[in-house]
Amino acid sequence: MLAKLLIPKAREIQQRFATRVKEEDDLTLPPQIVCGLDASYVGETAIGVAVLLRFEDMKIIDQAVVSCRIKIPYIPTYFSFREYPPLSLAFTSLNRIPDVCFVDAHGRSHPRRLGAACHFGVLRNIPTIGIAKRILCGKTQYSSNSWSPLLHKEEIVGAEITTKERAKPIYVSVGHRITLETAINLTRQCITKYRLPEPIRLAHRLATDYRGKLKYKI
Repeated sequence: MLAKLLIPKAREIQQRFATRVKEEDDLTLPPQIVCGLDASYVGETAIGVAVLLRFEDMKIIDQAVVSCRIKIPYIPTYFSFREYPPLSLAFTSLNRIPDVCFVDAHGRSHPRRLGAACHFGVLRNIPTIGIAKRILCGKTQYSSNSWSPLLHKEEIVGAEITTKERAKPIYVSVGHRITLETAINLTRQCITKYRLPEPIRLAHRLATDYRGKLKYKI
């Protein structure tokens, strides 16, 4: 019942924040430092992970893992309210501010154009890119370019890109203070030998490892 009562207010916040998202390049290019952000959960405990890397060689220069209690339930399309606290805590624990953040979540590719990547970017006022492994809304349209547009209600909300031959595609979308074209280009430049861009892959691996250790303790 509590979750149902929160939805109207959450929807209003999403709609308001969505108007504050900037889809223009307002960042240092090429970036020097990039960040990968991910969150994982064990019951009501949320694990937030932030990993800083040098853009030129994708080497880790700092990382942070935090945990906090989260009582906000999982509600489809309102996930950013659950994700923001642990992500923000981890980000605050880093020793420097990156030029751009990759968030393991949707950005504009969301029914109300405010996935967790946008939510985080707007509140922290930092350039962000959403990286998702599956479609939340809309469908892709074939393109002869190196990426296929993800359309929702006749609007391009993201891009489907294939980073490795015979690998499943990933979905890139604007988070904040960046254009979709730049988000795609930076994502490709952060691909090493794996399907996911390195900031996301490393953050996800760290979150998974810590989650396993926490489950063992419980």
